[in-house]
This record gives sequence, structure tokens and C-alpha cells, in this order.
Amino acid sequence: MTSASSLFTMGFAIRAEGEEFVLKTDDDVGLAREIGIAAASPRMARKVAASQNQEVPSTADPDPLVTRSKLAAIAFALGGVMALASGVLLRDDPTLTAAEASAGQGLGPVGNFWFAFVLGGLLMVGAALAIARRSKWSRMAAIFAVSALVVVFGLAARSATPDTDHLLAFGFIAGGVVVGIAVIAAGSFGDPD
Repeated sequence: MTSASSLFTMGFAIRAEGEEFVLKTDDDVGLAREIGIAAASPRMARKVAASQNQEVPSTADPDPLVTRSKLAAIAFALGGVMALASGVLLRDDPTLTAAEASAGQGLGPVGNFWFAFVLGGLLMVGAALAIARRSKWSRMAAIFAVSALVVVFGLAARSATPDTDHLLAFGFIAGGVVVGIAVIAAGSFGDPD
């Protein structure tokens, strides 16, 4: 039976059938690897491990398509949050009664379309998640969300009175629509892998 162990930095002591030989080499790591030393000193184990490290590819230059896709998702989510904020502003209108502020009335002109804007904002945030995950349906989800928000915005603007106190809410909605359209027009969704 043959066994081998390392002797600090002096070489290898090989014991075979009661005899002990000291082997000195220029390449201790290569010899240790070839012999297959099971119980190496910590120093030798580090040397063997270091000799097996392969060069790691650099990640300094990220794929610009992926980066643009993440920025598109963040911007689209921001547009959705703006639509959600407009729904909250319209819901907190002091002129609305409790019945008019209900979710059912919030889908129409009686409730200032507040619930419709909240749903549109949630659709935009969901589409932003699809954009971030690089889903193959992310572009269609984004177009649908912005289109729905534009339709509701048009209905709300048509039924608004000229002396409305909802200009801030309408500004948030318009900002969300503009951001959504800009993201769609930029075409920075990226193809799924």
C-alpha cells in the first residue's frame, strides 16, 4: 500500500512497504494533483485550489438591452403610480358623497372615474412587471394598459366642468400617459431569451 503526505516546504515523503522516500520537485502542486493527495496541508490545499482556478469572464460591460429594459420597467411603473395617485386624489374629493365615492360609482362620471384610474394604474404597474421580466407579451400589456388609461382619461375630461378642482389629478394622469407612451415608443422592451 502506498501513501503520500506533504512535508511543509521540503518536498514529499512517500512511504511504501515500510520504506520512506523524500521527493523534491519544482512543481509541488502538479505532483500533489497527480498523486491525488487526500490529506494535504492547508498550504498545499490552497496551492492546488489556486492552480485550478479558471479565468472568470468580466461582467464590466453589461448588455445595454437588458439595462434599457430595466429602465423602461421603472419608468412604466412610475407612470402607473402617477395614475394611481390621480385616482386617490379624485377619490378624496370633498364634494363626493359616500355613495358617490364607492367603487361602483368610481367607474363613471358620478364618482369622477377615480376607481377607473386606480385600475388603469394597477394595469400599468402589472405591465411594468412584465417588461422587467422580459415577457414576450410585455409590449402588448403595455399598449393595452396605456390605451385603457387614455380612453378613461378622455371620458373624464369630457365630463369635467370648466371650473374643476381636479387639475392636479388630471395632470398626474396626463403625466402617466405621457411616460407610458414614451416607454412604448422607445421600444426598449428587449426580446426574451
